[in-house]
Amino acid sequence: MAQGEGGLRHSVRVSASGHVQEKDVKSLETWLNGEPELKGRVQVKRAAGRSEAGVPMGPQMDIVLHAVDWGGAAATAEIVRRVSESIREWRTSRRALGDPNPPDFRAEQDDEQD
Repeated sequence: MAQGEGGLRHSVRVSASGHVQEKDVKSLETWLNGEPELKGRVQVKRAAGRSEAGVPMGPQMDIVLHAVDWGGAAATAEIVRRVSESIREWRTSRRALGDPNPPDFRAEQDDEQD
């Protein structure tokens, strides 16, 4: 796992506001695992979703990508850019497959102290 100064782990969190079905999270997770630009450079995992006002409590999960072969915060910004682009492509693909309104996932930097 790539760590910066002081035990900082560089990560990107992918989440959507509101309730998202498990099949949508799994679909996007599979899509991200297959992205050639990310393959071998990030570990794609699940993490508990952050609480959000107005959203019922439940097993909401986010996707978290931990940087493996990238260093520093600048690289994390590049992962956010690539993941955001991949999410746009995933949504376009879902629409082409007949889903008129796929979840609007977003990627953001989510560095954690070890």
